[in-house]
Amino acid sequence: MEMMRKLPWLMLTGCLALLVAGAATADDYHYANLLVGDRASGMGGAYTAISDDATGLYYNPAGIAYASVRSFSASVNAYYVNDKTYKSVIGGNGWSRSSSSLLPNYFGVVQPMGRFKAGFSYAVPDSSMEDQSQTFGPLDLNAAIKPYNPGARISSYIINYNNENNVYNVGPSIAAELTDNVSTGLTLYYYQRNKLEILNQIITTTNGGYELTNTYSHANEQGLRPILGFMWSPVNNLSIGLALSKVFITSANADFQLSYVREGLYSSPSNSYEVNLPGDANNPSFSSEDKRKTPKQISLGIAWFPSASFLLTTDLNYYSAKSIGNILTFKGHEDSGIEDVVNIAVGTEYYFSRNWAMRAGLYTDYANTPEVQSGGVNQNEHIDLYGGTASISRFTRNTSVTLGGGLNYGSGKAQIMSDAQNIQTADSQGWMVFLSSSYSY
Repeated sequence: MEMMRKLPWLMLTGCLALLVAGAATADDYHYANLLVGDRASGMGGAYTAISDDATGLYYNPAGIAYASVRSFSASVNAYYVNDKTYKSVIGGNGWSRSSSSLLPNYFGVVQPMGRFKAGFSYAVPDSSMEDQSQTFGPLDLNAAIKPYNPGARISSYIINYNNENNVYNVGPSIAAELTDNVSTGLTLYYYQRNKLEILNQIITTTNGGYELTNTYSHANEQGLRPILGFMWSPVNNLSIGLALSKVFITSANADFQLSYVREGLYSSPSNSYEVNLPGDANNPSFSSEDKRKTPKQISLGIAWFPSASFLLTTDLNYYSAKSIGNILTFKGHEDSGIEDVVNIAVGTEYYFSRNWAMRAGLYTDYANTPEVQSGGVNQNEHIDLYGGTASISRFTRNTSVTLGGGLNYGSGKAQIMSDAQNIQTADSQGWMVFLSSSYSY
């Protein structure tokens, strides 16, 4: 009995393990998970050097100093879908996970106050509900326990996985012109993140045995996210924007539980057993109040207006290395080796009449993890993403309505199962549709 308690790695198949190495989703390993705002989304998020409407409260609050009127901007509905596949995980079979979200992900209000412009905004830069429900079989037993179970095979392997992740930013902003061509602004967001993961695995065998694994992880964190912005227009048709931001976690809590049961299968000539294994054999659950370290973000944007109806813009977004830590990952799977990332976005806008405008943009969303190397175990997945967006807007005297959408795609490598050297090819693809409106008065 004692020996078996110390051998949780004796799973039924060579690539099964108690914990999923990819438990921290791609949302933790990328930064451009959801594009925010209507005009900015249509240009691939390249908005740091523009930001002259309510959406600027999120990208660069210095830009609202040049807002000439009071304005309200709202993303009425945004629908996001993402599908991820991992090839050859179990017996040559792949895993598929899908996530989707329907939500209003931004609204903002700008109000002149003397020489200042004040604002208030609400943003959801990350929201997903990822699901996996698959059944595989028949499969061979792990070679380590096969001799003790003569003639037995896996008749069915069932996996059910759910991951919910939501990030909220809400707070005030203020901006002012320092000179005729320089402005500055500050947004102070209250930050909240909630994450819930549930994984169930059920294995049945032809000799009447079974194995059950259940993991549960719930995390919540709160903090502050200041965004300090600057805007400079050296000439009339050129603007340069700079925005600095970082999330400061003030409180965090994570709960983790793991249950493991094997019955009717033998890893040595002895009776069946039943144990709880949360990472060690004596503690079925744990809680943590560790605060993860978050990256610094520096965004530099340049916008050029060749004419009154045509705009070209680009952003460079730098994110410093960070550590995700226990708060958002299963115990025993620390996210070390998170790297610096530089993403780029380019966008264009063209008014083909007084009442109609079209926008388009391209952007990168590189993974902040190292490349997956052969011979290692428990390595974080590495999938670089590339995306494109487009939108069309209709304007009246005081209102505008925007309809847009986008696509993203990427491929890379992953080790979806913990404590195994197997490397899977991973593909990710997603799309979004958004309908937004704004009102000026």
